[in-house]
Formats: sequence, C-alpha cells, structure tokens
Amino acid sequence: MGRRITSSLLVAGAVLAFLGAGPAAAQKQTLHMAYWAGPSHQMVQTLAAWIKTIEEASGGNLVVEIDKAALGKMEGQYDLIRNGVRDLGWAVPGYTVGRFDLLQGAELPLVCPSPAVCSPVVWKWYAKHGLAAKEFTDTTLLVTFMGGPYGIHTVKPAKTLDEIRALKIRAAGPSLPMAKALGLNAVPLPATETYEAVQRGTVDGSVFPWEAMTSFRLNELLKGHLEVPGGLGAPSFVIVANTKAFDNLTPENKAALMKASGEAGSALIGKAWQAADEYGRSDAKQRGQAIETLPAAEFERWKSLLQVVTDDWVKKVGQKGYDGRKLLDDLEAMIKGASS
Repeated sequence: MGRRITSSLLVAGAVLAFLGAGPAAAQKQTLHMAYWAGPSHQMVQTLAAWIKTIEEASGGNLVVEIDKAALGKMEGQYDLIRNGVRDLGWAVPGYTVGRFDLLQGAELPLVCPSPAVCSPVVWKWYAKHGLAAKEFTDTTLLVTFMGGPYGIHTVKPAKTLDEIRALKIRAAGPSLPMAKALGLNAVPLPATETYEAVQRGTVDGSVFPWEAMTSFRLNELLKGHLEVPGGLGAPSFVIVANTKAFDNLTPENKAALMKASGEAGSALIGKAWQAADEYGRSDAKQRGQAIETLPAAEFERWKSLLQVVTDDWVKKVGQKGYDGRKLLDDLEAMIKGASS
C-alpha cells in the first residue's frame, strides 16, 4: 500500500513538474531581424531601445536578434520578410513602388513637419481607416514611423530653384516625385550610396532629412543646407513581421510584441528620429556650415510646383476606390490636432 502511494506521488510530481516547466520553456522565443543602414546610422540605437521594450513586455521571453551586416539592399528589405528570410525587418515603402500608395499619403509635401508628432498620428490614421488590412496583406505590420522633413543639402550653398536646378541632386524613393515636380536634375541613388557619389562628383547634393547628415556622415561633404517650411515631404518607414513567424509566437509573446509596437512603438521611434534630426542640424551648425531657409516668395513658387505631387496621389488612390482628398484632409487635421 505504501509503495503504491509513493509511486503515485512520484508520478504526480513528475506530471506537475512537466506542466510547470512546459509553458515556461515554450515561451522562450527568438525573432531574427534584418538590418541594412550601416553601423553609423541612428537606427542601431533606436532599434535597440524598441527591442528593450519588447523584452520588458515579455518578461524576457521574447528576444530579437538583429543582423550585424546588411543582408540585402534597402529596396529588397520588405521581400526578405515577406519571403521568410528574416522574421522582422525595417522597410521603406517608397522603395516598393505601388504596394503602399495609401500609407505614402503621409510622405506628401508640407504634410509631416515633425517625426515625433507625425509618427504616432500616421499609425492612428492608418488604423482608423482600416488601411493596413488593404495594403499589408502578405506581412504583419508592427510599426509605422516618419523621418524628418526633407531639405536640400549641397556641396556649396544654393538658395533658389534656379541655382539648385543647375546641380545634380540625389533623390530616390519617396523624394523622387517631389524632385521631378521641381524640375531638379535628379539622380536616383539609395541613401547608402550617397556618400561615395558625392565624393566621386556623381552628385552635388541630396534631398534628405537632417538625420541623414550624421547617419550617413554627409555633413563631412555637404556644407550648404536649405530648409523648406513644412518640409518638401518626409519619408515613411515600417517595421513588419513575417506572418508565419508572428503566428508561431505564443499568445503571451505575441501580445508583448504588439504592446511594444503599434502607437507606442511609432511614438518611441518617431521621438528618436526627431532627436536625430536635431543632432544632424546641430552638427552642421557647429561645423560652421550654411543653413538657409527658403525665402517666402521662393516658397510660394515651390509650393505651386509641388501641388502636382499631391494631385497625382489623390488621383492614384481614387483609382483604387478611395477618396484621397478626404483621407489627406483627415491626416492633416489629426497632425494639426497633435501639434497644438
């Protein structure tokens, strides 16, 4: 009798131990994230801060490991995630033409003047209108965020459109439609190739937010900086997950990832980009470089030329069945409300 009781207790203890250990072990999961921008880019620290919030939300059960070197070019990052080469990635919608036209409404000229304000607003606007379900059908969208407003940065100062048109200006992805509307001599190049292009004389300057001046070390070469009130536009970015990898997470880890993503993740990363913009501008100022603001009369000329970019976007999304003017008005109203 005593032997049977002892055996039963041993079996029960083993079962309890298995049940106690099983879920905890299953919760330990790792996601692998692609990266493309290089070691000097501010996103190294920014992604580390975002990942920390994931690990805190999961109690250390969900870990994100980032590649140490670029696995592919900027324009190929989204497909790396879609195809399951990596679980997570940071991608640029402007380099995936035609896929994310609705989200790219946030990139239009004079719409988003501040990454800190616009990043969480764009997430809320995109969710409010149910647009993620329409455009991100082959990945899981985690975060949307904005870069700073575009300025024009040149080897030597240039303050008027006629002066800038005489130069070769790097513009690509989301900045290219704006550059074409202004009649610039645009040279399409990835951001990561700009430094060498300036060194070789392939380009005389670039359309970029301030952040890029230090993230890509361009303040070493570009010494004239032209700011445009409201910005010539701004780049949008996303962090996406491979849907299969996302679905394979435990419910607890999935909840932790989403807690750190969405509006919270967008706000965190937007603030980091704002700080990086401010640092890039401060660095140029400390170097004694020329920082000019587009004069009012010249601004009106530019604004008139840029209207075609907005009109083209409204027409494009209208062909997809959306009221682009209404969507844009709502986004601008939400940004204005968040700024006040």
